[in-house]
Amino acid sequence: MRSENSEGILTIFLAGDIDAQNAADIQQEIREIVKCQADSALVFDARELMYISSAGLRVMLTVQKEADQKISIINLSPEVLEIFRMAGFQYLMEVKGV
Repeated sequence: MRSENSEGILTIFLAGDIDAQNAADIQQEIREIVKCQADSALVFDARELMYISSAGLRVMLTVQKEADQKISIINLSPEVLEIFRMAGFQYLMEVKGV
């Protein structure tokens, strides 16, 4: 998983699918990245994210809770954005399409 920190904003780039098969591994990867840069604002760039299941949505909620800050998820494809909206995530975190 790729990440970059610029001017106090930590951007983590999501790619492929996040589902029950890999959600725990992805959550652990995100924890390791965030742990080293806890003072940064947290943004997920989902330009290359193709699919997210309820297990993946749970990862996003857990990351937000553990970071103790509102996260942003940007560059969502229309299909993935619809999943976030159907789950009501636009009320829990900043969610933006491409």
